[in-house]
Amino acid sequence: MIIECRNLKKTYTADGQTVRAVDNVNLSIAAGDFAIILGHSGSGKTTLLSMIGGLTSPDSGEVLVNGIENWHQSDARLTEMRNRTIGFIFQFASLIPTLTALENILLPLSFGNRKAASRRQARDILAQVGLKDRENAFPAQLSGGQQRRIAIARAFINEPAIILADEPTGDLDEDTEQEILSVFREYHRQGTTFVVVTHNVHLAESQDNPRILHMRKGVLSEENPARVRAA
Repeated sequence: MIIECRNLKKTYTADGQTVRAVDNVNLSIAAGDFAIILGHSGSGKTTLLSMIGGLTSPDSGEVLVNGIENWHQSDARLTEMRNRTIGFIFQFASLIPTLTALENILLPLSFGNRKAASRRQARDILAQVGLKDRENAFPAQLSGGQQRRIAIARAFINEPAIILADEPTGDLDEDTEQEILSVFREYHRQGTTFVVVTHNVHLAESQDNPRILHMRKGVLSEENPARVRAA
């Protein structure tokens, strides 16, 4: 397994009430999976994704990526794992306003010791998301949908083994959504593992043989139990 979650729990307190955001979740993701976690806002799916990516620590339980438990590592090793292994697509673009589109895509290469990819590679990814003519534009000069596409391109620049995506097509029009999903399909066919959380049921129909899971009030279940993989 490339990702394994064991008995994950995370609670929050809001307005004096205890909220079980993630309630004893067990999940195994194999290399090459395309897992889609469907759930309404507040179901806990973003919290689960954040724990898988080493951004939020669980109250209890374990998260293993490539056999290594996230929270048994030093901060430096955890940061290195995130940079080398995982590409994040957050719910909001979160671009650096003083950097151009191309520079925002190249930003992850500033961290870690990997050999920097060429600007040509960054331009190729920019073209894949349909913005090859906007490489010198600053975020303020881009629409919200264009900013989202830059953020998606940025996630692929380090050639990560895993893509974690939080509502990746949330603010895109239908045509642009299809372009991005086509990019996802191509990277998936090349072996990239995807874990996508969304409330968009149509996204599940766009991919080849996806795993469909549901998150409700912190509890995770798989749509077709026959496809659950043993740890």
